[in-house]
Amino acid sequence: MRATKQWSWLTIAQRYQGLVGLLLLLAVALVLAPHNSAPGNLFGSVFFSSANLRNVLGQLAVPGALAIGATFVILTGGIDLSAGSALGLLNCIAASWLLHGASASATAAYVLTIGTAIGALLGLLVNVTKLQPFVVTLAGMVSLRGAAFVYTNNANISGLGHNFDFLEAPTLGIPAAGWILLLLVLACSILLRATVFGRRVYAVGGNPLAAEYSGVPVNRVRLGAYALNGLCIAIAAILFTARNSNGEPSAGLGYELDAITAAVVGGASLMGGYGSAGGTFIGALFIVCLNVLLILQGVSYYVGQGWKGVIILVAVYLQNLGRRN
Repeated sequence: MRATKQWSWLTIAQRYQGLVGLLLLLAVALVLAPHNSAPGNLFGSVFFSSANLRNVLGQLAVPGALAIGATFVILTGGIDLSAGSALGLLNCIAASWLLHGASASATAAYVLTIGTAIGALLGLLVNVTKLQPFVVTLAGMVSLRGAAFVYTNNANISGLGHNFDFLEAPTLGIPAAGWILLLLVLACSILLRATVFGRRVYAVGGNPLAAEYSGVPVNRVRLGAYALNGLCIAIAAILFTARNSNGEPSAGLGYELDAITAAVVGGASLMGGYGSAGGTFIGALFIVCLNVLLILQGVSYYVGQGWKGVIILVAVYLQNLGRRN
């Protein structure tokens, strides 16, 4: 009986590890973050000040959208190492269109189309070559980064005007980009949990051979998952452009690590077949809060990167323990 209780608690902790981790992190932030009695500081903590909470919500939009996209790929048993490079290229494309006088709506439509096409192309290559997604997206990471530098002639793009400024305007204290992320999470949650396509995504990730024998069009489902990932990367690129008001071929360096970490911390299994958009959102919030807390503590960015690697290791280990039961 004792062993059963131990495993049941472990399984619960694994299933809700993102929420558990976030609550623990907030408790640590309450103790460690600088304190003062300035108005608006909840519990007297700078971390829980209204200004810092708005900053967290503003920073969450880009990595959150990337993480939601990564979730679709991870659920199929794949992985995408090209997300950061794709964001950099799409950021440069958006910036160049705005610089040459295109409207915000036309620019957004074009970037969304190109992003979806890039994701679909990667999915097609995985299907056709039968190579591991790690290899295909690693090649994509290098090629897309090179394409971004070639596209801009190794220069940043500035002077874009204020086309995307409305995405930074707050509504009820939350930037419009934050509301877009929440709508994206809601839409993807419904897609995964209440549609045939969503059930097929889980089936392909759980056991692609069994799914194929059951009549699931595995290749088409995988292609759709990668295309949706590309769409989410394009959304992230638009939000990134709005926040930074320029185009940088080096934009998005290392962002794929944050996206994968958020999905795994949120409960997605790197083996495929298990995870959710809501869990990934919690995982992304955990990563952003961790970054902000480290900055408030004056911790080096590189130390923070090291901690993210440890977090991935611990999260995957807990998942393995929970699934052995």
